[in-house]
Amino acid sequence: MKKILIKKFVGPSFNSWMRLLSIGIIASVLTTAFLQFTIHFQVWGRWDAQSTDIHVALHYVFQFFTRPQVLYSVLACLLLFIFIVVLVNRLFIGIAVYSVLAIIAIVAEYMKMNTRNEPIIFSDISELTAVNGLTKMINKNLLIISVVAIVILLICATILEIYLHRKKSSIFSETVQNMMFKQSGSRLLVLLTSLGLLVAPFIASADQNRAMLNHFGYNRQNNIMVDDSMVNGPIMTFVSNISSVIMREPDGYSAKEMLRIQKKYTNYADVLNKTRQDNLKGQTVISILSESLTDPNEVPNLEYKGKNVYKNISQIKKKAVLSGKMLSSGYGGGTANIEYMTLAGFPLATFAPEMTVPYTQLVPYAHKVPILPNLFDQREVLHPFAGMFYNRRDAYKDMGIQKFYTTDGLKYKYPKKFSGKLSSETDYIADKNAYKFLMKRVDTTENKKSQFLQLITMQNHMPYKADEYPNSKYEVLEPAVSSATKKQVETYITGVHETDVATKKLIDSIEDLKRPITLIFYGDHWPVAFTFVNQEAQMKKSHETDYFIYQNKAAREKNRESTLQLTKRPYASPSDFPTLALKATNSKVTPFFALQEKVVDELPTFANYARNTFVDSHGKELKTKNLTSSQKKTLHELKLVQYDLSAGKHYLSNEFTDKK
Repeated sequence: MKKILIKKFVGPSFNSWMRLLSIGIIASVLTTAFLQFTIHFQVWGRWDAQSTDIHVALHYVFQFFTRPQVLYSVLACLLLFIFIVVLVNRLFIGIAVYSVLAIIAIVAEYMKMNTRNEPIIFSDISELTAVNGLTKMINKNLLIISVVAIVILLICATILEIYLHRKKSSIFSETVQNMMFKQSGSRLLVLLTSLGLLVAPFIASADQNRAMLNHFGYNRQNNIMVDDSMVNGPIMTFVSNISSVIMREPDGYSAKEMLRIQKKYTNYADVLNKTRQDNLKGQTVISILSESLTDPNEVPNLEYKGKNVYKNISQIKKKAVLSGKMLSSGYGGGTANIEYMTLAGFPLATFAPEMTVPYTQLVPYAHKVPILPNLFDQREVLHPFAGMFYNRRDAYKDMGIQKFYTTDGLKYKYPKKFSGKLSSETDYIADKNAYKFLMKRVDTTENKKSQFLQLITMQNHMPYKADEYPNSKYEVLEPAVSSATKKQVETYITGVHETDVATKKLIDSIEDLKRPITLIFYGDHWPVAFTFVNQEAQMKKSHETDYFIYQNKAAREKNRESTLQLTKRPYASPSDFPTLALKATNSKVTPFFALQEKVVDELPTFANYARNTFVDSHGKELKTKNLTSSQKKTLHELKLVQYDLSAGKHYLSNEFTDKK
């Protein structure tokens, strides 16, 4: 009986196991190499680690294979290979199934990198429902080749399995069959072990995942996912973002401390509100997120032939009640994260580093997400694109946005009348047409309700295709870059010129309105077109975009006293905008926004591109340790409130955040 039980748990012989493992290791190494290749073999041509030269891209792949991080990727692929082969218990069918999954992963990784210069992360799963938007990312030729390869693989695997079944007595057949499990006990043990190791990152905490990854040399690259995947590999990057931790508990967090903070900022709000009016009534505040907009004239070493692409916006900034440089958390991506900061007033840098996409990782689970729009009677967002990316549609509902106009909207459809593009070669709706729809949504003077409108543009979104604007008058003179990079930059600056012209016309239209209008305008991040800029060496510069807050004549007259008291803000964090808008409109604040006003008034600007880093009014970077004791206290109070509302025990009452 004992011999029978032992026999049930006997698997393949040692030599057969070695053969199976050898096949698995080869498949895993190839998968890891191809995945890494998709990161480096890109048209974006990042100065440090991307190129369309196959030899250069392969050089970066070989470099990756000298790092300890590669071991994790190979082991992860090997575990998946073993699980699949043992599950089907057919060698060639198992290899085919694994190969199909590998091809899907490699092609998907390449397509996302090619269109957005971002690797696939766990939160992208929520975007699978955005079919209309995802179809724009698909390279049809690559898709056809992939489907053909998958079909050939499955046919070959089926033929080989039929051959094995018919030629059971051949040496080849016996060798293959000996690699498979004939006893259920050993097969079940291997299945459970491999499955347990595969699913462990999905059930472990963020700290446990990080500790495990650190054993393999994981080196997180701030919030820049493409850099993270270059250094650690796309598999490690994916796993590092599986387990969400919104924010770790700050020191001193307790019910007593939160009650003290609530009393303190309730009193501070009362002080601020003594000189303010309920001034939002009958006013419209507009927030425009201008996709990938920054001033090409300030890009290091860039010279071009053609008219000044930024002439009008530069002039508008001089006339605005407030303007300067915004310090973005993103580079080439992360739009929704920057947008979240502009609405909620919480800097991304004070959340946990694992919290990369607030709309998917924070909003659905947070106790409360107080945002600037909720101070208004009417709240709308306009987006000339699909609405499911970044979980925006559901996130907006949770946050209190009433209407969300998108090209795939059912109830609130972005109108075709305003869907014109700048050329037949571009994929995105022109800013000038998005502005026209925005103006249609602005209330009349007779409507005394307050109104918040947000427009998220798409015109200057990547990719920047060659000859996207056939009639472009712009030519890159310096630096000497590849033809592909040169054409990308020319496409980008042509788009910026069109935005510049359209924005002037928008300002002229707003100026004539009798309804008070306050416009917050900002570029969300740099484009990835400036691949010749060493981002690591110029971190602050490559995260600077332009912002301004402009008020039309009616708003300036209504808010004359408050605008005269506004102090200059040469550098601003996206999280500053709610406070700056409330100051510009001389509006009453809740205790929550009173805290944010204290943060903006007393602390240097959050540099969201790096943790524990600030930028003062002169552009000098500071660390948390350089802050005064008073500034550190205010920062800590912000973190306590941020934690309580997002991930804590919700000690703060609704009176802290809600409009009276």
